[in-house]
Amino acid sequence: MYEKKIKDPSTEESVLTPTYASREMTGSIPKHNIPKQSTSPETVYNLIHDELIMDGNSRQNLATFVTTWMEPQAKKLMSECFDKNMIDKDEYPQTAEIESRCINMLANL
Repeated sequence: MYEKKIKDPSTEESVLTPTYASREMTGSIPKHNIPKQSTSPETVYNLIHDELIMDGNSRQNLATFVTTWMEPQAKKLMSECFDKNMIDKDEYPQTAEIESRCINMLANL
């Protein structure tokens, strides 16, 4: 059976103290709770962006057989659909149709 693993906040540092996220970040923010004070979307973006820099470069990952590069048009289509609830097939029937066609294409490889 699948066991969900949740990090114990008491075993690690419980705040983020950004080094260079922005001038607005004058203090620490909690890692595992919603902060009491609001923060601008741009500051939060910078904070998460800076943290993700620590990940490896997907184009240089030779340990996988998955293509990580895609055409700019594919990225554009994906970003235009981020706000759709893809599970709601009744609300987004054309998206469901395209999904079905893609699955058939992959099944016929």
